[in-house]
Amino acid sequence: MIKPRETRIANNFDVIRILFAWFVIVSHSYVLNGNGPTDPLASLTNGYMIFSFIGVKGFFIISGYLIFQSLERSQSIADYLAKRMLRIFPALIVVLALTLLIVYFIYPTHEGYYLLDPEIYKYFLGNSVLFMPHFFIKGIFVNQPNPAINGSLWTIEFEFFFYMVLLLFFPIRKNKNALKILLSLLIIGLFAGNIFFIDELKKITSPISLELAFDLGTYFLIGSLIACFNWERIPYKLWITIAFGVVLVIATVFKLNYSWVQISLPFIIIFLGKQSSRIATISHQVLGDPSYGIYLYGFPIQQFIIYFFKPTTVTLLISSTILSFVIGYLSWTFIEKRALVYKNIFAPKRTIVD
Repeated sequence: MIKPRETRIANNFDVIRILFAWFVIVSHSYVLNGNGPTDPLASLTNGYMIFSFIGVKGFFIISGYLIFQSLERSQSIADYLAKRMLRIFPALIVVLALTLLIVYFIYPTHEGYYLLDPEIYKYFLGNSVLFMPHFFIKGIFVNQPNPAINGSLWTIEFEFFFYMVLLLFFPIRKNKNALKILLSLLIIGLFAGNIFFIDELKKITSPISLELAFDLGTYFLIGSLIACFNWERIPYKLWITIAFGVVLVIATVFKLNYSWVQISLPFIIIFLGKQSSRIATISHQVLGDPSYGIYLYGFPIQQFIIYFFKPTTVTLLISSTILSFVIGYLSWTFIEKRALVYKNIFAPKRTIVD
C-alpha cells in the first residue's frame, strides 16, 4: 500500500509578508483619507511607529535574508540577476500599465489629449527604470489629500539597489567568515551615518536618497548578515528574540533613537518567519505569495476608491483590503508565478549520467 505524501509544513515568511503588505494598506487608509499618520499603532505609540513603518522595514529585513540566500545559490551573476528582475519587473510593468489605463477615464479634458501628455510617459518609463520615480500626473487626484498615483513605488528602487549591493559579494559568496566581517563593517558604517551624519545624508537625494538608503539598508543588510549564520545552530534563539522584544518595547515607550529599532527588529522578524505553522501552509497552498501584488496595487486602489466614493477611513480600509488581496492574488497567479518559471534560464543545465 502506498502511503500518501505528507504535506510539508511551510515557514511563516510568506504569510508575514502578506501581513506587512496589509499593514501598509492600514496606514495609507488614514493618510490618503486626510487623517495623517494616525493609524491605531500610531495612537498606541504616540506617533513613534505606524503600521506601514513595520510593514516596509519588515519587507526589507525579510528580503535581505532571503535574497542573500538566493545569492549563495546562484550559479552566475546572470543567474542571480535573472531571478531578481523576474521577481520585480513583470508585476511592476503590469500595474503601471493598468493604472494608466484607468487614469485615462478620469483624465480631465481641459488638460488636453491624454496620449500627448508627457507626464503619462514619465510615469510609466520613470517608474519602470526605478531610479527616475514619477508619482504625479497633472489633473489627477488633485482634490484629494495626496495626489500621488502610486506612492508605494518609492521603495522598489531601494529594494533593487540593495540587490545590486549584494552582488558585490558574489565572488566571496561561499566564504561565510569573510561575508560576516564585511557585512558587519558595512552595517556599522550605516549605523554611523544614521546617527552622526544624518544632516549630511539628507542633502544627497540624487540618483538615490542617501538618507533612505542608509535607513533601509541597515534593515536589509542585517537580514543578510543573519542569513550568513546557520540558523539551526544559533543557541538560545527564543531568549534572544525576547531580549530584542524588550529592547523594542523600551525604545518605543521612551522614544529612543530609531537605531534601537534597527538593532532589535530584524532578529524578531526572522525568528517569527523561520517558524512553521498550519496557517502558513494553508496560505502557501491556497494563495501562494501575493504580498508583492497586494503592495503594488494597494495605493492606487485606495486612490481610485477615494476619487469615486469619498469613503470613511474604515470603509476605505475594508474595501481596499478586499480588492488589493483579490488583485494581488491574480497578479501572483497570472503574472508573477508565470514569470518565475523562467528564473533558472541562466542556471547551468545538469548533465544526467546513466
